[in-house]
Amino acid sequence: MNNPDNAKESETVLRMPEAPPIEAEIPSYESASTSRALWITAYVVVMVLVALRLPLINQNLTSQVPADVRSELGDDRLLSLSMTVGTVLFFLLYAVIMCLFFSLAGVLDKRVIPGKTVIGGRWKIGAFFVVAVLATVPLNLVSVVFGLVQPRELPGYWLYFPAVALAVLFFFRRHWVGFSLSRLVLTVLSAVGLSTVVSLG
Repeated sequence: MNNPDNAKESETVLRMPEAPPIEAEIPSYESASTSRALWITAYVVVMVLVALRLPLINQNLTSQVPADVRSELGDDRLLSLSMTVGTVLFFLLYAVIMCLFFSLAGVLDKRVIPGKTVIGGRWKIGAFFVVAVLATVPLNLVSVVFGLVQPRELPGYWLYFPAVALAVLFFFRRHWVGFSLSRLVLTVLSAVGLSTVVSLG
């Protein structure tokens, strides 16, 4: 007779060693970005300065209307209304463009030079944030103070933007000093391009 203990088929369980889960190391660019409150503040400051320039822009547009167009309209109030509508549309379009500009600067601020400088132990400031601010705020401020319709009239206007980008990169040099040559070239071109694109507007 068969032994009842042998009636059961013996089972052999082979257990493969389990490898520990592999966790990809993803660099945290978020911690290296400029504080969001500073981006919002910079955008608001730029738009406030542009709003202060609107009366001068409106006056300049009105003065450029040809005499034959004025005679066809026949009513100065209609001309004033059309210029006001055009000025408001200009402001709204400029607001969208500046929003896109600061968004682009924010992406570059995170990806190109992830290092930042901490001010007051709280505010994180990146290189491309400084480039974006210096490319927009000073010229609008000068336009408001001196009543300039077009800042391009200022001497050294075209040299200002690349000079600002290079100066900011020099200030933040400890964050990119270890970059490879190709990445360094990309950093310089990105900073100069971001700053210069404002001059074309």
